[in-house]
Amino acid sequence: MPPAHDPWPALTDVLNRLRRVRQLRFESRSAAGTGWDGEGRGRVAVYEPDRGVLVFEEQGHWQAAAPGREPTAFRNVFRWSAQPSGALRLEHLRRGPEQPVFLFDMAPTAEGHWREIEAHQCAADRYAATLVCEGPLLQVRWTIAGPRKREAIHYTYGP
Repeated sequence: MPPAHDPWPALTDVLNRLRRVRQLRFESRSAAGTGWDGEGRGRVAVYEPDRGVLVFEEQGHWQAAAPGREPTAFRNVFRWSAQPSGALRLEHLRRGPEQPVFLFDMAPTAEGHWREIEAHQCAADRYAATLVCEGPLLQVRWTIAGPRKREAIHYTYGP
């Protein structure tokens, strides 16, 4: 039997769940008054270019909570990949797959969640996230903190 700290069973499980994702919804809230309060919904196309590497192409619409605002289209491309250490890497592919923006590696916690090993620093802003598996759903809770940002974004990915 593998040691209790072995991340591979948890990594295999989360990759299998990521493979089944087809839709997303998210809520964004700002404690800094940046105007990022709202809700989004969309579709996710999942590709596996290599074993243990999953690309999420997300697209949909975000609706600001402020009255009178039209929905805004969004598109994101993320790459999730298994690392030899057993970590789960998350990268943003806004510059394409050859120039990924490394966000962070995640590792399982004692509670069974996944958490960034080291937060992503973008200028003065710190990005952190927790991934939780709940039945067929994946919950990803982001926090962004900086001098002008205090955002929380809660993604729900599902089949």
